Amino acid sequence: MAKTKELSKDTRNKIVDLHQAGKTESAIGKQLGVKKSTVRAIIRKWKTYKTTDNLPRSGAPRKISPRGVKMITRTVSKNPRTTRGDLVNDLQRAGTKVTKATISNTLRRQGLKSCSARRVPLLKPVHVRARLKFAREHLDDPEEDWENVIWKPVLLSRMVTYENMLKPVKQKVAEVN
Repeated sequence: MAKTKELSKDTRNKIVDLHQAGKTESAIGKQLGVKKSTVRAIIRKWKTYKTTDNLPRSGAPRKISPRGVKMITRTVSKNPRTTRGDLVNDLQRAGTKVTKATISNTLRRQGLKSCSARRVPLLKPVHVRARLKFAREHLDDPEEDWENVIWKPVLLSRMVTYENMLKPVKQKVAEVN
């Protein structure tokens, strides 16, 4: 359901005055260009509370001011790795005490989503054995042989140095022996 505009205080007062003058709800609605249900609600409110003012609505007020929301959004846009704890601390220094959940809700309302880094899958036993086999075959190779080797995995091309490749494998060989 879409939000609607509220009637002005003058219009609401006119509705009450016309009702007190003895006009029907439908006649008041036609005269002022307002729906009959709206006229009925305003009259009912006036009869109950003797006022046409806006009454307090349910729900707690926002903890973070619009200015604070802009600050949070700007901070996260500049540095997406900013943690919720950092943002809580920033707001606390500014004089607003909020929780991490409040920060999350505020960012979500602004269209910013949180995400976690993907975990690198662990090696399967088959892959560990294959690496160990390769390492044992090339354990005694001189370092000069490895200087010109470029490894090209399926997704990523990068240079793998002799030391970086054999460090974890040497540890596994030591554990197995």
